[in-house]
Amino acid sequence: MFHLAAKSIKMGISFDIIMHTRKLLQYGIFNHLTDDSISVLHHMIIQSSSTDLNKKRFFQIWRKGDFSENFTHMQLLQETNFLLQQHGEKMIEENFLEESMA
Repeated sequence: MFHLAAKSIKMGISFDIIMHTRKLLQYGIFNHLTDDSISVLHHMIIQSSSTDLNKKRFFQIWRKGDFSENFTHMQLLQETNFLLQQHGEKMIEENFLEESMA
């Protein structure tokens, strides 16, 4: 029973990451990336249903997104940061502050 519950939680986490990544793609957050990078991202989404999800890889790609274009993108940044925090990761805004101070 515990194994089934753990698997269900893991699938929920994976689903959240995949759905958010699809949303970021839909709103053009990654439009500035190369076609090859976007193809890799699409491939990761497709493969995620058949393999263990590599959360860290998705988070790395999220950090490459351009959230500065408009208000909708800023709202997506808030959603992204919320998910990152849920997984014990630093928020994207923190990276901007660290880079500007360096």
